[in-house]
Amino acid sequence: MLLRTSVVAALVLASWSDGKPVRFPNSRRAFARASSDSSSSLSPFAHQHEVFSLHGRGIISSHLDEQDVPDDSILIASALAAELASPNSSMSNSTSMNLTDPVGILGAGAGGMYTALMLHDLGIPYKIIEARDRVGGRLFTYKFQNDTGAPYNYFDVGAMRFPNSTAMQRAFHLFDYPPLNSNGLALRSKLRPYIFKGNNTLLSYNDVTVKASDAHFQEPFDSAAVIQSKNASAYTAVGVDAIMDDAIGPFATRLLDDLANHTTTGWEYMRKYGKYSMRVYLSTVYRPSEDLGLPDASLPVDVVDWLETFNSATSRFDCALPEAVLGAISFGWDPSADVRAGRQWYLIDGGSYQIADTMYRYLNSASLNTFEFDKPVTGISSVTSGERGARTTAVNVTTDYNTTERFSHVVSTIPLPVMRTLDLSDADLTPLQSNALRELDYTSSVKIGMQFQTAWWTTGKDKDGNTLGIVGGQTNTDTPLRTVVYPSFGNPAGNTTTLIASYSLAADAAKLAALVANDMGTLRELTLRELAKIHNVDVAFLKEQLIEMFPWSWSLDPLTMGAFAVFGPGDFEYLYTSLTNPAAGGRLHFAGEALSTRHGWVEGALDSAWRAVFTLLVQESGLRSLLPQFLNTWGTNTEWIHTIHTEGGNGTKEIDVPAMLNSSLLVRHITSKRAL
Repeated sequence: MLLRTSVVAALVLASWSDGKPVRFPNSRRAFARASSDSSSSLSPFAHQHEVFSLHGRGIISSHLDEQDVPDDSILIASALAAELASPNSSMSNSTSMNLTDPVGILGAGAGGMYTALMLHDLGIPYKIIEARDRVGGRLFTYKFQNDTGAPYNYFDVGAMRFPNSTAMQRAFHLFDYPPLNSNGLALRSKLRPYIFKGNNTLLSYNDVTVKASDAHFQEPFDSAAVIQSKNASAYTAVGVDAIMDDAIGPFATRLLDDLANHTTTGWEYMRKYGKYSMRVYLSTVYRPSEDLGLPDASLPVDVVDWLETFNSATSRFDCALPEAVLGAISFGWDPSADVRAGRQWYLIDGGSYQIADTMYRYLNSASLNTFEFDKPVTGISSVTSGERGARTTAVNVTTDYNTTERFSHVVSTIPLPVMRTLDLSDADLTPLQSNALRELDYTSSVKIGMQFQTAWWTTGKDKDGNTLGIVGGQTNTDTPLRTVVYPSFGNPAGNTTTLIASYSLAADAAKLAALVANDMGTLRELTLRELAKIHNVDVAFLKEQLIEMFPWSWSLDPLTMGAFAVFGPGDFEYLYTSLTNPAAGGRLHFAGEALSTRHGWVEGALDSAWRAVFTLLVQESGLRSLLPQFLNTWGTNTEWIHTIHTEGGNGTKEIDVPAMLNSSLLVRHITSKRAL
């Protein structure tokens, strides 16, 4: 039975314990409480001390307060807590499974496979429907046909690197999950260091190429020539890094102070400027700090363009200011350069596809006939009963326009642009949810993988006789290639002969996508020409060295329609507050990296899957007794529910699930009248 606000009267009766009502705190107080909870979690991925949780809590807390959500949801949350705490409650005894149909999981990418892993652990029946003939989704590793460099004759077309930070611990918990590291499976052992900053990598702008290590001590690119405004040389003398640190620093520092001091003032300060894109903020609001010695005025447009060229992809400054701030922190921004340099990055030996494949091998061996491949979903609809269809009892999923399967709940990890192409006319989406799907933007991304006969970027020499000696890291450029990523896997010092010759995003990728689709010959010539120019080698040499080229554009893939979600001013709050609520009468749950504060990362897909399963458990009365097991094994996300401990036997600490439900923003969010 789904939890609905219509049953609030009955639940209120259960919300009293020892004659005292169990009260749900005001969401703003809950936000502050979660920020100040200093108890350590039983799990390694509670996210209690990182900015993405802070950001998510702030968004939901503010949304609930500003929408003036009725007290029904507060009473329901209190009732859930009291029901679970009661020793005579069915919630605290053995599970009474009342799902007549399995849970449907749409998509076998990171989020879908993680959903299946959690449901399998809880003993809840499920079925995964996947449009491709493989698992993985954007965990896509391409293996070149030629054996040169084997077994490392591949490159990661999708996700390729994982920072071991507090914001990404769910992924690392997955790598350590015992069933994925036993009985012939060994996911954890596949982790290898990813060389984020390599030696001898290059910077190439305005037809000038220098070693990246040398560019910090000079401005060799004649950047003033592309800035027509006054004081061009003053801006270029200060440099891109100093100006960007100065612009982002006040926001990032305040957020980090929030974490250290258990406050929310830094987040509120950032939100105040959330209506600005990074571009508009720099050109209208920002004023350089006095110690930079720059004019006391917002930045000229051509200076902003110059910053974007060196700092990001073309058009990426159109993203919301909070996106830029959080993105900088996720890549290691910190007031201390030493801390920034110390970020540990990892890759998966054999390619990131191994993550999804390992989950598949475990799940498929444990539960046969739970995967359906080559089944593109074409429609989702509610199954209703009662007078005038007043109650939703199941969800129908149609594949290939003619085959329909019924599920008790559906967790959709289908990329949201693709979701909008489905027939959702009977899925009972709210107008806000439909509008969020329409407005969401996925950025373009193109990777051009090339396999060569030798690792010429490491062992080869340039035209001047200098050994290139590049091992790992990346070269950045304003040419169409934008970023060249050197291999970190295998033995990168000369034996790995595959190269990501170009990794581009946004407007840069949109241009290359036309060549990927229509003119491979021109794309090959362009890529080799620019590689030769940047590295100061003969293009004829590279043509002789080239074995195979494999380009990929995620925006041309009809099953993704883009690489990952990007958000303009205000967009993420709008999407996050609407699509984190289920549709189809509470039975269609949206997941995927876009619906996480950690969007753009595998971690985001995992987090959103966690939220979908948690929501399902809260809603189904026959499954609520699984909540302690779920939270113990799969942890918490403190943007939704923070860890509270109680003393267990022998002086041990146990999680206090009733207290956690009582203060959960997610419980209040999904049970509010406005959410149904």
